[in-house]
Amino acid sequence: MAASDNDTQVPDVPVAARIVPALFRSRNIIWDNDHRVVEAHGVTWSQFVTLISLQSAGPELVLSPTQLYSAAQVSSGGLTKMLNGLEKDGYVDRIPNPQDKRSRLVKLTPTGDGKARAISKELVTANQTLIGGILSEAETEQLAVLLRKLLIGLQQSPLS
Repeated sequence: MAASDNDTQVPDVPVAARIVPALFRSRNIIWDNDHRVVEAHGVTWSQFVTLISLQSAGPELVLSPTQLYSAAQVSSGGLTKMLNGLEKDGYVDRIPNPQDKRSRLVKLTPTGDGKARAISKELVTANQTLIGGILSEAETEQLAVLLRKLLIGLQQSPLS
């Protein structure tokens, strides 16, 4: 459903109450677009999150399954299935854990690193095109500053 001027200009509704629906709808449009970009690369969103989590893991590009479970927000069975697929495609390797011989760590391969970089680059371009087609550069910068301020405030709120 397309947003109309009436969605944000309702006189009897407080401004803050009009912001939330607009944020939800905007998030859904961007979310759907981002998922299409990721899936066009032959991976799921959770697989992509796993790859970028490994990229952020420091120079070794290694995380434990527990750390990945938290990042990807999938069940342990779902994580195992996802890691099997990523390993089969050559994006990750499972390596022995030097501190616990009973467990294995997950390491990002150069192929997986390349895949994550390609997807990330395309996501940035897609979102710049999407948002840049609507907002000017100055408006985009202002929105980024305001959203960051809102996020920090919400995270510090006793209600969160």
